[in-house]
Amino acid sequence: MAAHGAVDGLRQAGFAGEIVLVGREPHPPYERPYLSKRYLLHEVSRPQLFLPPLEAALRLGEEVVELEPDRHAVRLAGGDRLEYRALLIATGARPRRLPGHDDAVYLRDLQQADRLREALDRGEALELVGAGFIGCEVAAVARQRRVSVTVHEALDQPLLRVLGPELGAWLGEVHRARGVDLRTGVRELPPLGPGTLIGVGTEPNVELAAAAGIRCDRGIVVDELGRTDAPDVYAAGDCARFWSPLFETHVRVEHYQTAHRHGTATGRAMAGAGTPFAEAPWFWSDQYELNLQYAGAGLPWERSVTRGRLGQPPFTTFFLREERLVGALGVDDGRTVGHIRRLLEARVPVTADQLVDPAVDLKRLARPAPP
Repeated sequence: MAAHGAVDGLRQAGFAGEIVLVGREPHPPYERPYLSKRYLLHEVSRPQLFLPPLEAALRLGEEVVELEPDRHAVRLAGGDRLEYRALLIATGARPRRLPGHDDAVYLRDLQQADRLREALDRGEALELVGAGFIGCEVAAVARQRRVSVTVHEALDQPLLRVLGPELGAWLGEVHRARGVDLRTGVRELPPLGPGTLIGVGTEPNVELAAAAGIRCDRGIVVDELGRTDAPDVYAAGDCARFWSPLFETHVRVEHYQTAHRHGTATGRAMAGAGTPFAEAPWFWSDQYELNLQYAGAGLPWERSVTRGRLGQPPFTTFFLREERLVGALGVDDGRTVGHIRRLLEARVPVTADQLVDPAVDLKRLARPAPP
């Protein structure tokens, strides 16, 4: 996704030279969010997953095995060596694996999605490890398809670290009310079958960069233009920890829109037309009839307040740190989340009282002040 965006950014900035995209998967870039949602429901077909063709040479099913920043070159597994003027590392992230469960389903690519969809087509009872967004989305799909599903979660509530105990408890009850056998606080897993879906987080693919001496710290560290500490080497998407002017810290965001838009901004920077990437990350999650939207970078927070009544959609919960807004989760309340994105990007100070008061027009607050 980030590489696709980068090609767009390069061309938008007027770069007319050769662009080569090397990808380990045999497929051209496609939309991964559907893999845990509408693709499993047969609402999106395989051809509909793929993104528009790129004005670039695709070398699919090939893998870069070594970076040579001093020589401005990369080496492929097959022995070919490619030289570059500028290089983008967009290696993404991989699912964190559980020891002893290599034959489980780890939903990250189209092949694994096909395997899971075939199991759902057969009506096989499904076991999930992890009640993060992937686990919750797949559990919802399974119940919509009338498949029995058991979820094992180590924490006391689904998505506890992101949403906190109140929202997490509400989401857990949403799933239980629809027939999910949700088991929280699981300290020791029972024996699991080979078709179990494991969704316990991801790890950024930084090994190539680290081996080349590029600075890595919970991701490939880049500045606000996507630049690493190696000359003419950039990184974007899930593998990158980029400096965010909005939050005044480095963040790594694993979501579709940010990957594409960060890639686009980095592509423009590679062409010499870069501006700091200062967008508020945003993503959505469809679970049953509910639409969840989140704005923010998943940063730690100290307290939350809610506009509306928590548990009775539409409502939005806001997350604050040192009384500063750092994120928001809306349920069937996309309009409010859209206003929050603009507030974050405009860096408008907003109080908790303003956030929860339905009489306060958040859209008006987000407008820039007249000169």
